[in-house]
Amino acid sequence: MNENNENNNVVKPLSEMTKEERTNYSIKRAPDYHGKEENVLNSSRTKCWEARDKYFKCLDDNNDDDSKCKNFYIELNNSCLKSWSEYFIKKRISDKNKDAFLNRKD
Repeated sequence: MNENNENNNVVKPLSEMTKEERTNYSIKRAPDYHGKEENVLNSSRTKCWEARDKYFKCLDDNNDDDSKCKNFYIELNNSCLKSWSEYFIKKRISDKNKDAFLNRKD
């Protein structure tokens, strides 16, 4: 009996899934999945990256004043997995800190 049978909707642990099963599982969990697997991940990534770029442009244009970019922040969180949006924000902060360190005047 297959525990990952779509009829009974029981999902086996990710650690027990093959690479192909994990990919199919991820596709079906994508925010814009509607039963068509072609380009689902691609379109999800594109929407996420576009939302990230808009949010970061707003921050750049407003001297990192996030109170002026709330709508873009909400769009980022609605378009991306939480782990992705957290990663993008942390990476941006890290990159800005690195640039400030490398460009400091001693």
